[in-house]
Amino acid sequence: MQTSNVLERTPPEADHRIHYGTGALQFGDLFLPKNLPFGVRVPLVVFVHGGWWRSEYDLAHAGHLCAALKEQGYAVWSIEYRRVGYTGGGWPTTFQDVAAGFDFCRELAVSYPLDMERVVAMGHSAGGHLAFWLAGRHHVPHDSPVGGIVPLVGLRGVVSLAGAVDLRLTCDLAGYFTFAHDKTEVYTLMGGSPKQLPDRYRGGNPGELLPFGVPQVLLQGSNDQQMPPELPARWAEQARRQGDRVTVTIIPGADHFDLIDPLSKAWPVVLGGVKRAML
Repeated sequence: MQTSNVLERTPPEADHRIHYGTGALQFGDLFLPKNLPFGVRVPLVVFVHGGWWRSEYDLAHAGHLCAALKEQGYAVWSIEYRRVGYTGGGWPTTFQDVAAGFDFCRELAVSYPLDMERVVAMGHSAGGHLAFWLAGRHHVPHDSPVGGIVPLVGLRGVVSLAGAVDLRLTCDLAGYFTFAHDKTEVYTLMGGSPKQLPDRYRGGNPGELLPFGVPQVLLQGSNDQQMPPELPARWAEQARRQGDRVTVTIIPGADHFDLIDPLSKAWPVVLGGVKRAML
């Protein structure tokens, strides 16, 4: 499998760019299948892009994945959010934005043909953490600055594409990284380590919000140089112990970005993961 050049290609434009809040970065890109029969509502994928929660990485590169899912009959709501650095993200604003963007789906369904009974959250890399956090958000302590609000939209399932789905595991396994990232990325997002800020991790770490009560699909390439290779299996072990259904697939020869590249050989596996989560 060849290394993906998805980051070098110009992404397709969304059908609509819509603000879910008043902030400059509180918007999303909506992709809708064409030529829908009157009255038909389509399943929705809520996508959260990656980039190690950093300001310099925005949602633009996710356009390839979103447009490809649109061609398969899915609507896609790709959420932008404040990120660590000059955009003012981190704890708690990154989480608050993603939650608000997700809940905005209900308003979108008033104007667009979205099936609110078939909604899946999916994220790549750092976005995998945020997508899984959305799945466990109903367990966030009420006194947390990112808790206390009942999610307005139910999830059918959640999909991680090489995701940092558990912050503690990501830190514990940081020695496996061969890329220029380590647990400091997590500490920067949260403002410190789990030992220093246990309350923040109780509210922001998906591993402490189990069980989700919805199926979880974790996909990762065997040649991924950015995410610890043991993380998906370790996640599955702890989630299954609490009664959740988890599927892990390691894609032979795929790298970190093949999973968001519709031209890669990994793409059919990604499509299969979305279909599985929608069941």
